[in-house]
Amino acid sequence: MKSTSACLVCHVSQAQRILSKYVNNEEEKWNLLTKVLSDLSTVKYGLKPIDISEEMYTNLEKYLKIDDIFRNEKKKSNEIALKLYDTFKLKILDSSDPLYDAAKLAVSGNLVDFGAMPDSLEFLISKVTEIWNEPFSIDDFEEFKLKLLKSNSLLYLVDNAGEIVFDKLFIDIIKSFHKDLNIAVAVKGQPIINDATIEDAKQIGLDKLAKIIDTGLKTPGVTISKSTEEFRKAFYDYEIVLAKGQGNFEGLSDEKRKNLFFALIAKCDVISKFLGLEKNSKIFINSKRISQA
Repeated sequence: MKSTSACLVCHVSQAQRILSKYVNNEEEKWNLLTKVLSDLSTVKYGLKPIDISEEMYTNLEKYLKIDDIFRNEKKKSNEIALKLYDTFKLKILDSSDPLYDAAKLAVSGNLVDFGAMPDSLEFLISKVTEIWNEPFSIDDFEEFKLKLLKSNSLLYLVDNAGEIVFDKLFIDIIKSFHKDLNIAVAVKGQPIINDATIEDAKQIGLDKLAKIIDTGLKTPGVTISKSTEEFRKAFYDYEIVLAKGQGNFEGLSDEKRKNLFFALIAKCDVISKFLGLEKNSKIFINSKRISQA
C-alpha cells in the first residue's frame, strides 16, 4: 500500500519523540529535526510507509550515533511479557477454544509498538491484557484454523519485541494441536524501531519452538524484493503465511498468494481508512479479502 501525506506527518512525530528521548538541548533538537525534515522533503510519492521508515530511522541512528534506538526497551518488553507467559497459557488452555483465544492474545500484543503508540511500555502491556477478549472486527480465523490443521507448514512473520512473547504462546498452542506442523518464524535482519530481531527471538526462547529465518531487512515490515533468498523461498514454499502487524500489512498487502493471512491492530488512521474500520480495530484477515474490505 502507498503512503499518504498523513504518513509524512506521522514520521515527523516519530522523529520528534525519538529526539526528545535522546537530546535535552532544544537548539540541538531543533537542528536535528530540520535535518529529518530535509530528508523527508526528498521522499517521492508512491513509496510504502515502511520504506520511508527505513530511510528516516537509518538517518536518525546516524545523526544520534546510536545503532539500535530502542535496544533497552525491547529487552525490557520481552522480560515483562515473559513473566505473564505461564499465567496466560493456563488461562488459554482452560478456555473453550484455546487456538482462538491464543490468536486474540497474539493480535492484542500488536499494541506493543513504539512507532505507532507513544505510551509507556507498562501501559501498553496492560492494554494487551485489557483488550485480549475483544472480538476481531474482521474475523477469518476459523478459515485459517481449518487450513492450518490440514497443512504441513506455516511461515509466521513476527512484528515487535514484547509482542513476540504472545506470538510464542500462540505457536506453542498451535503445536499442541498440530505436533507435526513445520513452523518457521521470520524476524528482521537489523534493528528498526522495536521490531523483533534474532536476538529478541533467542532471548525469549522462540528458537526452541520454531526455525528462525532472517529476512535481512531493516524496514518495519517485509518487502519481498528486498528480502533474503531464504525468506523469499520460504514465503512461497510454505503452505500458509501469517503476517503480524501494520508494517507487514503495508509491505505485503499487494502480494497475491494463496493462504496469506494478516493479523494486526489498525493503529493508524491510514490503515483504518484503507480497511474501512474504526481505529484500533483487531483484525485477522485472509489477504484475498483485502480488496473487498
